[in-house]
Amino acid sequence: MQTWRPSERDGMPAPPARAAAEPPAVLTTAELRLLTRLEGRSLPRGKALSDLLGRSERSAWALIRRLRRQGALGFVSAVRLAAQTCECVTYLKVDWARLGDAEVLEAELRADPAIMTADRLAGASDYRLFSRHGDYRRAAAWDRRLATLPGVAGVRTRFCATVREAPRFAAIRLGLEEESAS
Repeated sequence: MQTWRPSERDGMPAPPARAAAEPPAVLTTAELRLLTRLEGRSLPRGKALSDLLGRSERSAWALIRRLRRQGALGFVSAVRLAAQTCECVTYLKVDWARLGDAEVLEAELRADPAIMTADRLAGASDYRLFSRHGDYRRAAAWDRRLATLPGVAGVRTRFCATVREAPRFAAIRLGLEEESAS
């Protein structure tokens, strides 16, 4: 027995496809080299893309779709931040005896839309957060809210302005692999 599913041909929107949880992308050295050619610039079209990647147009676009699906290549827009945008680097000190489970705190950090990156550290602080806020007041309120999270013993925030941002993750990863191979 065949199941009927609505389609756009019938004038009804197709149901959304279920996203399968894909494993993290594992890229070969050759794929990392190709990614270094794409990072930090707008994606070329047609022949320019195939020339850049050294593949046919069809093969180049298949590679782009696969890298996007794996999360290794994303959509980035080149936008200028508003003048009043406030960027912060925040160091958190955690009282591990009070916290119990680090997953509770890390889930809070992952859910916070203001946090661009969160790194676990060794040393005087336990986490380093980079965040962006609409203005200084929102950043200050966010900073006070961080202090109320479970297990947080100290919050030290520095307001800053990004001078240069160059997301060259594939190039960095490739450099690390080449260093360890030698």
